Amino acid sequence: MFSRDSDKPTKTSNSSSVIGTEMQISGNIKCSGNLVLKGKVKGNIECENMSISAEGNLKGNIKAFQCIIGGNFEGDVFADSLAIESDASIKGNMYYNNLRAQPGAKLEVQLFRGLEKDNNKNKQNPKKNKGT
Repeated sequence: MFSRDSDKPTKTSNSSSVIGTEMQISGNIKCSGNLVLKGKVKGNIECENMSISAEGNLKGNIKAFQCIIGGNFEGDVFADSLAIESDASIKGNMYYNNLRAQPGAKLEVQLFRGLEKDNNKNKQNPKKNKGT
């Protein structure tokens, strides 16, 4: 009776997690899939696809494959594909491979193209040990 159900292929859901406008979170967030930020977060976020809506506010770092910023953001972004919307207000460093930006955003940023290049720099300049 149950073996028929278990033979069916499982569907992967492409659902989104939403942090609503009424929510305030203090702490790091890690999730698979999509995350839409409409509320306030103070902490780092790591996910596959990240979107900060116009009313969203994030103070922390983002690590995502795709990232869309349309609200207030302060921190560093590490994303393969980065999109900046016209109502965004951003302060920080942005590491990306592909960038798309709309006019009108308020930016106080440094842009670094190429995620792989940045990682290689860190490997080439290891920390020096004290006493050597």
